[in-house]
Amino acid sequence: MKRNKFVNLSEYYLFRAALWKLRLLPYPWSRSILTFLFRVAGYGLGIRRDVATRQLSMVYPDLDAEKKKELLRKIYHNMGLTVAEVYLLDEDKLIKTSRITGKSNVEEAFSLGRGALMATAHFGNWETARVLPLYDIPLSVVVKKQHNPYFDAYNNAIRCRHGVGLIDFKRGLRDILSCLYKNEMVAILADQDAGRSGLMLDFLGWPASHWKGVAKLSLRYKIPIVPGFALRTSAGNIDFTFREMIYHPELEDKEENYRYILAKVDKAIEEFINRYPEQWFWVHNRWKTAPRQETEDGLPQ
Repeated sequence: MKRNKFVNLSEYYLFRAALWKLRLLPYPWSRSILTFLFRVAGYGLGIRRDVATRQLSMVYPDLDAEKKKELLRKIYHNMGLTVAEVYLLDEDKLIKTSRITGKSNVEEAFSLGRGALMATAHFGNWETARVLPLYDIPLSVVVKKQHNPYFDAYNNAIRCRHGVGLIDFKRGLRDILSCLYKNEMVAILADQDAGRSGLMLDFLGWPASHWKGVAKLSLRYKIPIVPGFALRTSAGNIDFTFREMIYHPELEDKEENYRYILAKVDKAIEEFINRYPEQWFWVHNRWKTAPRQETEDGLPQ
């Protein structure tokens, strides 16, 4: 259903007005206000808390109730930090307090001359990847359009501030290949539910629907995959961490090999989630698509 233009504009201008007021304050104050609001409105009022609680219970069944509550509070706190860093943090400070770990893995992938796919996740502050072109990592990101076109345009302007390209999720293949042919990197979020059209693989111990895209592109066009994550450090800085590339040009372009590649991507994502669970976006319903049940004759129900 198409949203009313008045509603979209009202939401957008209220948002901009709130940002304007927060920017009048010193950044530590505005950051504290946002993290407080996320803890109160998110955790306290239970906004999507049931989704996060259910998924935490699935993945960490041995976590006792008190530790689960503590982790949930940290998750909402980190969501508030992410919003503050995206919209309020001075850009020069973001750049000065960012660092890159494992850049040699990116350089190794680029040395093949085929571009690279950055398999990433809703982890840490993935939006801050907009500064990577400043570190000689030409980057485009695959994005979905937001419901509110004014928010969409505003957020996209922030993403493109340092030369990041944007690729429409629904019509992206030609643009993705164009970037790869120029030996650039394309970032794809690899931890989203893909619905019934996705491949079912275990993720954090539970069957989850996976988009085939990153694996299909890698095998069909012989493109290396470099898992990369925007890790927030204990000092509050961003550490862009890149793991060893996943590259198997010897494998055929077929589904069983997609599963092999996706399992490797999952392993990298799971490592970071398990080490820093408070930094993953648990309010996203990762296990939305249940595995199909089969009847006795082997046909799906």
